[in-house]
Amino acid sequence: MASRSVKLAQLFGIRIGADPSWFLALFLIILLLGDRFGAVLPDESSSTHYVLAVAAALLFFGSLVIHELGHALAARAFGIQTLGIDLWLLGGVARLSRDARSPKEELVVAIAGPLGTVLAGAICVGVGVALQDGTTLVDAALLREGADDPLLALFGWAATVNVVLLAFNLIPAFPLDGGRIARAIAWKATGDRRRGTVVAGWLGRVFAVLLAVYGLVVLMGGDAIGGIWFLLIAWFIGGAARAAVVTSEISEQLHAVTAAELMETQPAWVPTTATAIEAEEEAFAPFGVPWAALVDGEGQLRGLLPAERVREELNAGRPGTPVIELAPDVEPPRVSPEATLEELLADARLRELGALPVVDATGVMRGQVSFRRVRDALAEALPGVEPARG
Repeated sequence: MASRSVKLAQLFGIRIGADPSWFLALFLIILLLGDRFGAVLPDESSSTHYVLAVAAALLFFGSLVIHELGHALAARAFGIQTLGIDLWLLGGVARLSRDARSPKEELVVAIAGPLGTVLAGAICVGVGVALQDGTTLVDAALLREGADDPLLALFGWAATVNVVLLAFNLIPAFPLDGGRIARAIAWKATGDRRRGTVVAGWLGRVFAVLLAVYGLVVLMGGDAIGGIWFLLIAWFIGGAARAAVVTSEISEQLHAVTAAELMETQPAWVPTTATAIEAEEEAFAPFGVPWAALVDGEGQLRGLLPAERVREELNAGRPGTPVIELAPDVEPPRVSPEATLEELLADARLRELGALPVVDATGVMRGQVSFRRVRDALAEALPGVEPARG
């Protein structure tokens, strides 16, 4: 979905986009609401009815964006980046860079979305109350015939939609927010994220079946659009719930392996007291590596020494140049021994450099983990992933 997304806006540094299916949803909502506003406001022109329908559709999708921004901003507080927010046929989704790492993170991020919906609904209710004059906000919210204020009908309908969105999202069925809240609670109670996900996933599956049955009843009752809509939502929830359980099981396998288990304990390294010729003879010529770690007498990592830089000095006739002068004057990249396989796979530096020093909390280098070894470990953990070649 993200690759086909059309950018609509940028809010709080987060890209807001729309999947092509969103344009279909926008068209259908405008078409249906145009007729509905025509029945509620018979004294207004047809152009007014469809202007209201367009405004209502924009308010609806604006409410979805506020909802997803709630998730995104809460996630940001935990260091989770948002890759983007996308609107699509069945709603909106905030694409986060990683899953929650604790029940607290899961709970706070899950609750933040409904709180955004409460905010959006409160704004609509506030505007509606201010516009009340003869027709009540309740009448407008239900789009009852006889309403005489187009703006009140518009904001009343938007308030109702936010109430429905809030109630629907709080249903304890994954991947709805209520299901994520249920997962956080089960995760906290069991101390096991996988078990929490399984509980929430099964709740999602059960709800999807019930919703599909309801959709079939609506469809057989003659409401083709409503029935198909409920069936689509049931299909989405059921698929997402199954995928969540599978993904959780995979994630558990990726968390079970750490850099300490994958690292080479005797990699090529160079003491900070060495010269260019010593580095070439002791590290680069024997091992053929593109860089080597610079380590002081206490085992502390002091930098990464490029083989290319050493050979430039040798070619220039300066074999006695201290290697400490050749390393880039920047903080060297590293990973901790506790870094999981999942974290290593997501580390762009590992892919770029081919390997990274493994350094403990005291700054002592314990070994080196290579991208090839990470790929091999992934192949061992997951079926269908080929080990690194070449």
